[in-house]
Amino acid sequence: MKRIATLCLAAAAGLLAPAWANGQARYDFDTTATLLSKQVRPERVRLRLELDPRAERFAGEATIRLRVATPQPSLTLHAGDLEAEAVQLESNGRRRELAVEREADRGVWVLTPTDGRPIAAGRPALTLRYRGRVQHTGEGLFGVDYRIGGQPARMLATQLEAISARHVLPLFDEPVFRVPFELTVRAPVGYEVLSNTPRLARRSVGDAIEHRFAATPAMPPYLFAVTVGRFEMLEGRSGRVPLRIVTPPGKREQARYALDATRRLLPWLEHYFGQPYALAKLDQLAVPGVRQGAMEDWGLISYREDLLLYDPQRSSPRTRQLVFGIMAHELAHQWFGNLVSPASWGEIWLNEAFADWMQHKAVERFHPEWQNALRVRRGLDRTMDRDAGSATRAIRSGPVAEASVFEIFDGITYDKGGAVLSMLEQWIGEEALRRGLRGYMAERRMQPATAGDLWHHIGRAAGRPVAAVAASWTDQPGLPLVGAAARCEDGRTVVTLTQQRFSLGDALPAATWKIPVRLARGAELHTVMLDGPQASLRLPGCDARPLRANAGGKGYYRVEYDAALRARLAAALPGLDPADRTALLSDSHALARAGRTSMAAHFELLAALPTVAAADRAPLYAQAATQLGELDSALDDSASQPVLRAAARALLAPELARLGWQPVAGESSASTALRGDLLALLARFGDAEVVRAARERFTAALDPAGGVAPSLRRGVLQAVAMHAAPAEFDALLAALEATGSEEERGVLSGALGSVRDPALVARLLDASLTDRLPAHVVEEILDMLGRQPALSAQQYEFVLAHWEALARRSGDTVFGGRNWLLPRAAWGSNDPALARRLEADQQRLAGGPGASTAARAAASIAARQRVRQREAEALGRALADWRPRAP
Repeated sequence: MKRIATLCLAAAAGLLAPAWANGQARYDFDTTATLLSKQVRPERVRLRLELDPRAERFAGEATIRLRVATPQPSLTLHAGDLEAEAVQLESNGRRRELAVEREADRGVWVLTPTDGRPIAAGRPALTLRYRGRVQHTGEGLFGVDYRIGGQPARMLATQLEAISARHVLPLFDEPVFRVPFELTVRAPVGYEVLSNTPRLARRSVGDAIEHRFAATPAMPPYLFAVTVGRFEMLEGRSGRVPLRIVTPPGKREQARYALDATRRLLPWLEHYFGQPYALAKLDQLAVPGVRQGAMEDWGLISYREDLLLYDPQRSSPRTRQLVFGIMAHELAHQWFGNLVSPASWGEIWLNEAFADWMQHKAVERFHPEWQNALRVRRGLDRTMDRDAGSATRAIRSGPVAEASVFEIFDGITYDKGGAVLSMLEQWIGEEALRRGLRGYMAERRMQPATAGDLWHHIGRAAGRPVAAVAASWTDQPGLPLVGAAARCEDGRTVVTLTQQRFSLGDALPAATWKIPVRLARGAELHTVMLDGPQASLRLPGCDARPLRANAGGKGYYRVEYDAALRARLAAALPGLDPADRTALLSDSHALARAGRTSMAAHFELLAALPTVAAADRAPLYAQAATQLGELDSALDDSASQPVLRAAARALLAPELARLGWQPVAGESSASTALRGDLLALLARFGDAEVVRAARERFTAALDPAGGVAPSLRRGVLQAVAMHAAPAEFDALLAALEATGSEEERGVLSGALGSVRDPALVARLLDASLTDRLPAHVVEEILDMLGRQPALSAQQYEFVLAHWEALARRSGDTVFGGRNWLLPRAAWGSNDPALARRLEADQQRLAGGPGASTAARAAASIAARQRVRQREAEALGRALADWRPRAP
């Protein structure tokens, strides 16, 4: 029996309405904040580029058709580090020279007529000849060095989000200025050139080939893309759309999984949104190094190679899942972000939260056996932890300064945004949300949009006040703690719900949300809209069935049960729905970290894991392993750490023994992944037998074809690396330097980032300053090392001493770069003194743009230190006789 009840309570009297209650405006160009003047707008860009992968510089000529609303003394547009050669303005058949004044701090050119007369209103054409330089850190137009058959090769590719289009051509580089591009590229003979749209023509010009491409639709400038290199292509179709997976030579066969995934995903997305894919072709490019992540450039999506290619013989099942998920994300962007784009950087969540949400829907639709909803909980927990501290922000946090734009590409935008959408979908229903999204896509097609546009259409489709509910989640920071208590009264169960802001220990301002709390008791379902401090609900009968709040686990809130309800849920853990088990374990750990209960109480739940016989046992163990790792960092070098590690071994070692060291035909993908994770974790927790067995397999695991199962190699190599002798370290470093595979680089850098010996760590850090390791691999190693509290001080001092060199290598990338160097070095620490140093050093070296990143790391350290203060002695005593329950 299913019963839906909705209860709304007015906000407490006397409280001022929060800022988010004022509503979210729909898109209007005139009221959209921009840095450049809106009196001058681009209408079309005709671009000619001379690109040679062998060169460090390039030449360009851009002709921009403008609409000038009122007379202007000068024109201002973004131009980054480009060098102007000549600038002219043509209007009514007359050409005028413009002088160029470069304002480096703003990244703009100010163009002033040399004749001293103003620029008249109208539609003039601005032509700019310029030169630029090829980047080496994965932004702008960047070069990628790799090898083909052992011989050096190079390609060029682009990454223009967020504000790197200005390093490729002078233009109006803000999302609201959607404009069509017409591209012509001159490149040396022997190189292929690809861009957003199909090539219309190619012709020989001396010793070069000129490639002319069809005009793009009007689009945000950061979606422009071009690549030049030597490629192989695997071709196919999805309905009317030609598909190509573009790879470096020799890797074409590794593209078959991606092509098959595209054939499945593209028509599903077209059907879901009620809008066809908008371009005439879809290329997806595998970039063999340098770039981070993937980018949704319209018609030419690019990926770091290991996020697109899959080798059935050598790749792990984890790679297969990662490739499918990332592809689903980027293909969803062809609608969310490309067809309809954000009006400003403050609305970037309209791209990323929805792509994240569609990614999860796609994985659950096509691969339910991967148990995606349970797997992603660990990542969401990290974001909820951040949101429970002072170093957080709202999903929509207002105008975003260009210098800080990279900071909004974070878990708040992706994970929280996607989770809030899932919660709202559960509240209004899948079909209502889908109708609303279809209306949004149809009305805003080829235009910018705001949150107001989105909620207008979803609210109309649902017939509910969606905008007001959604705004309480998107326009204020933090997350709620829902208290749930129940009592029997006159033969009925009285459920009392309360809300307050959840905190891991920081003093945070009070806040109130409109929370669609989903309650379940047996098969009964009840939804309570908790929009005030407290609400009550009467359910028929009184019985012992456990009452679950956040039933299904889709709510973005923590739940704190009263003692009786918690005891019932803990006793019923093996029989709960998988999502409810996962949510209960997640909330229990968070409440213990916040000091609202003890870690000893949380271990009562962990003790029950061996009694779970269901298919979600592996994700539960993976979740518990993550929690144990975090607790181990908090208690590093404390009296309780040895006792904690013994308890962790007691829980995890029997599970590894049950799984065995070899994959079993027919086992779940979660079990396959867990096996490798357990190897590394048990080595971390000092399991001598695991380290011994890993060493036996070390030499074979170094070679992808050495006979160790792909799903085990990462765990085996990390287990050995934690206890590595110099010879083992040398073997890992040599293998990393020799490989040409991005997937293999990820496996080996993860192992080297697990090294514990300070002398070996010093050698690894020294290598990071040389060309022995690519810059993006250095970032990954530094990130891994930074998670080890015992190494924080060593790595931090190294980064501080070599800041300039490392900053040059890192650049300013969306998911890393110079702003992350110091925070990553300190992130795993539990030393509050290091947290204080971090914020001061970051301000001195990185300035304002890096402040929020340092604040996040400092908040993480502070939360870890609070756990240490509470549990350093108490947990050791509580775990002295702790044992997991027998299965």
